[in-house]
Amino acid sequence: MSALSLPVDAASSVEFKAFRSRTPLLSVAAGRMLVTLTLPERLRAEDVEFARRLAERSAAYAIEVERLYRGVARRSAPGAGVGR
Repeated sequence: MSALSLPVDAASSVEFKAFRSRTPLLSVAAGRMLVTLTLPERLRAEDVEFARRLAERSAAYAIEVERLYRGVARRSAPGAGVGR
């Protein structure tokens, strides 16, 4: 498995594009790098499950970033809810 670490800052962006006749795209741009998530033309239940996990983990990420920014104590044990 290859790994990509993408440092983000205020100039970074996230973009969602929906289309009428093809699957959606989700892109993250940071610096000179663009990462786009794509799906096959024929969606399966596994693709829906991945999209749901992505949304859940992204929401948890946003909550944790805001918590750290505000200096609020953590409510649960470190790593709670982390996984694939």
